Amino acid sequence: MGHYMDKKTVVIVDHPNYSQSNVNRRFCDEMRKYPDDILIHNIQSVYPTGFIDASKEHCVLENNGTIVLQFPLYWFNCPPKMKEWFDKVLTSNWAFKEAYHLENKKIGMCISCGSEEAAYTASGRHHRKVEDYLCNILHAFEMCRVDYIGSFITYGINDTEIVTADVIGQRAREYIEWLKSIAS
Repeated sequence: MGHYMDKKTVVIVDHPNYSQSNVNRRFCDEMRKYPDDILIHNIQSVYPTGFIDASKEHCVLENNGTIVLQFPLYWFNCPPKMKEWFDKVLTSNWAFKEAYHLENKKIGMCISCGSEEAAYTASGRHHRKVEDYLCNILHAFEMCRVDYIGSFITYGINDTEIVTADVIGQRAREYIEWLKSIAS
């Protein structure tokens, strides 16, 4: 892949059961092949005691390029640790209102969903697009004046007959290509 950017893309990963994850673990395995370009920041392992260090997070975000939040859709939202990350890190004295340290930074999301893509349509089982469920996150991005560049979504991960290890491997390679395309 080479050095396709000046700063690393920081991928903030949260998965409540990471060791049992098929998609998120495989995506991280693929990203590890590009240590000069991608910083994997797994908040479950960085903060095993649960306390999120906002100044450490500010430093990580300020000293890297594009930001990607990677997580499974968890009861139609981000997982609890990711929500806590928002609460602790995106503070009014740093991310909005009094200062805009993330202003004009590119930010995207990588989301894995148990249900198939058709479920996330007006006529589907969940009646909405995935990003409609995450409008609170999208609005937080607006308040921080970041440049939301879209999401990389993998659907149907609970159907292991369709979403096989080979399919997940292919999606992991596509994810790397997506990361390249959005890098600052």
